[in-house]
Amino acid sequence: MSVIALVIATVIPLAVLVFIFTRDLYGTGDFRNIVSSFIWGGLAFALASSVNLWMISSGLADKLTVTRFSAPIAEEILKAAFLIYLVRRPHFTYFVDGAIYGFAVGIGFAVFENYQYILANESVALSVAFGRVLSTNLVHAAASAIVGIAFGLSRFEKTIGRVWLQTLGFLIAMLLHIGFNVLVTTVNNYSGFLLVYATVVGFASFGIIWAAIRKGLEDEKDWIKETLGDADRVTAEEAAVVHNLSNVESILAPLAERFGPEKASIVEHFLTLEARLGIMRKTLEKLPDKDLVEMVENEMAEIREEMDAARRKVGTLTMMYLRGIFPEDDDTLWGHFEDVIEQRIAMQPRTSSGGLWEHLDTRSSQNSKTSHFDELS
Repeated sequence: MSVIALVIATVIPLAVLVFIFTRDLYGTGDFRNIVSSFIWGGLAFALASSVNLWMISSGLADKLTVTRFSAPIAEEILKAAFLIYLVRRPHFTYFVDGAIYGFAVGIGFAVFENYQYILANESVALSVAFGRVLSTNLVHAAASAIVGIAFGLSRFEKTIGRVWLQTLGFLIAMLLHIGFNVLVTTVNNYSGFLLVYATVVGFASFGIIWAAIRKGLEDEKDWIKETLGDADRVTAEEAAVVHNLSNVESILAPLAERFGPEKASIVEHFLTLEARLGIMRKTLEKLPDKDLVEMVENEMAEIREEMDAARRKVGTLTMMYLRGIFPEDDDTLWGHFEDVIEQRIAMQPRTSSGGLWEHLDTRSSQNSKTSHFDELS
């Protein structure tokens, strides 16, 4: 039973973390930082356990007091230590990143804490595993995400505002954690409905973080619409597609049918890079820290280079097709060109080689160095 319980205590929290990470519509969160945050959560658990045991063994506080009050304070500070580092990195753009990284730290902490509780209660291992993944794990993740959100918002503030926001984030996270621990230790003494109460608090905490992430994504969507344009060699048609990335699969479905799923995947990556560039351009306007501004500008230069490489992989004709998805005007060159191509497709039968679009795209790739159309992409 312990093995099954340990699997449950690992797989379910990780599945929730993957769900949160994949909601990062514009790809601003870095996967390596997600992994690092998760690992740091495990290290924070080890450090916090040592601190808690020391307080009890030294007589500074009894076990119940530590569980209810000092442990939540120490744990939230230790979990947030890695977020303090991440918030100073150039690819940390908005509080959405803070929420996701904080959530990863909290899940890392919770998973390793799960192991301790399961191995100490093997006779009821399954109950402990299910109870924790439905409640305590979500509270740990939500509390750290709240601190991450506060850190993300504080990047755009000067010293006083930054300190105030970060302090507020810590206070909310600690109060949430303390309130949860007081609740479960009290209910455990007087009622058989511990799991119900704990689960309600856990899911409510998760719901708050999920709502915050969605709000942040809407803000980023507005930023993209506001900032993405000629300065980054992004046409109005491309910007319109980027602005609709939430529907990217349905938007790119006809493109995947014409040019293949691999080409569609490259296009999606290209659009995500454009979105990140638009978001970063907006952060430049909001950052008061000159050192951070310089780091963000350097990061943007790297993204532009990556975009150029992706644009070449996309190819001229595929790019034309992409720009025709949301044309500014039906009478534009792109719309006219698309109409002509569609007529040619209708006039010619399908062949095993893939059709006119694929043939033209291949020819264009072969002649990309000399074709005057490259200037348009």
